[in-house]
Amino acid sequence: MDLKTAFEPYFKIGVAISRWNLHTPAHTKLVKAQFNSFTCENDMKPMFFMDSHECKQNPDKYDLAPALTFDNAIPYLEFAKANGIPMRGHTLVWHNQTPNWFFHKGYSETNGLADKETMFARLENYIKGVLGFVNEKYPGVIYAWDVVNEAIDEGDFRQSTWYKICGEEFIFKAFEYARKYAAPGVALFYNDYETMQVWKRDLIISRILKPLIERGTIDGMGMQSHLLMDHPDFDEYRTALEMYGALGLEIQVTELDMHNADPSDESMHALAERYRKFFEIYLEAKKSGKANITAVTFWNITDDHTWLSGFRREKSYPLLFKGNCEAKEAYYEVIRAALAASGKADAADSEIAFKLELDDKDFECTGMPERKERNDMQEVYDFLKEAGVYYLATVEGDQPRVRPFGTVDIFEGKLYIQTGKIKEVSKQLQANPKAEICAFMEGKWLRVAGKLIRDDRIEAKTHMLDAYPNLKAMYSAEDDNTEVLYFEDATATFSSFGAPARSFKF
Repeated sequence: MDLKTAFEPYFKIGVAISRWNLHTPAHTKLVKAQFNSFTCENDMKPMFFMDSHECKQNPDKYDLAPALTFDNAIPYLEFAKANGIPMRGHTLVWHNQTPNWFFHKGYSETNGLADKETMFARLENYIKGVLGFVNEKYPGVIYAWDVVNEAIDEGDFRQSTWYKICGEEFIFKAFEYARKYAAPGVALFYNDYETMQVWKRDLIISRILKPLIERGTIDGMGMQSHLLMDHPDFDEYRTALEMYGALGLEIQVTELDMHNADPSDESMHALAERYRKFFEIYLEAKKSGKANITAVTFWNITDDHTWLSGFRREKSYPLLFKGNCEAKEAYYEVIRAALAASGKADAADSEIAFKLELDDKDFECTGMPERKERNDMQEVYDFLKEAGVYYLATVEGDQPRVRPFGTVDIFEGKLYIQTGKIKEVSKQLQANPKAEICAFMEGKWLRVAGKLIRDDRIEAKTHMLDAYPNLKAMYSAEDDNTEVLYFEDATATFSSFGAPARSFKF
């Protein structure tokens, strides 16, 4: 038994995959064995479609229609086409992982922000270019798109650069353009996190979904569902699911995982039980007609590759498979939920047993192409954002100090990080601003060395916190603790075992 077969009567079972997964045979074998849908975890987010070199070298030529590159997306589209696995497109419009230069006059952050009319033209032509490429080269491969991602924050529309220039109208324009250029039958989704929170649920329904339904430009609601072991409450989640379903939209659970930092048998048993309960909620809603769930997508394949370990800054064990592609107890409980819904609750263990025949070579990542070299600050930013975690080294007297960080931002043409003034790292940097950061990802590592200079302006702090809204529970642009620092006289060096090091200054 496998996931896709167990849930075939109800909805697709999908998974998000990275470049590393795509070029690791064990992972692609697991995808083909278990899933009938997949999502590109990072390489189809806006920053990977936009060609920074061409836009910046020829800003007049591309002012209203940004130059695009599809090199990063093609391997996923080819994998989907070759194996007959349909894809969810993720994501066209997002405040995060969209290059800052895209919002500026002449594509230069030394200039002011572009006006609304310019941004709407860029938005339309960007969506036209992406969807046109997919429609022409890979017809029928992508069955759904997350058109707009995470437009709500702090009780209102997120104060993103999109919002600051265009207001909430950018959401409706994005769906208008997506409907205009999407192939017939491709479903268009709004996607967000914490969508069961009452205030957020009601705001999404009243200010986004209902207006889009009236315009006829939306097909579905995406509930990300990054869950915790004690959050959300089952009833709260069920209520939200059914309220979205009552709108007549498709519902997809788009980024399912469940953070759990305890790998003990007892804790993994609790994880399995909690997963089963959520799937029982999905199945009951589907069978009763209270929510037309059409897909549930797990956010990555195995515990070893979850983004949560970086985001939570502790090792997480949130998925159905271990690092060796071995099924966990949670896998079997999810399968049993599907069998129970189909009247097969008494299925024998042998009917649901799963083991993938693999050898050591299957876990070797091979043939992964290098991303195009750009030699600019944006390349550094993109690498750090995708890596998720980097390590910042400072000095304290004659003693080196190092710790994990996750914040990075570009503001007014400078690369920023963020911390708190009460922390020892801040005191070390004020005594000696020389610092170095290092990140590793997919067999490649980056070092950035230079001086980190404090910027006390509220505008710089606000820009950083807007990029990391989860920090707003701990920091404020107006408090006396929040600190942002930018690199001065920096040297970035990209290295790997298979190619010469490459350095540049910014």
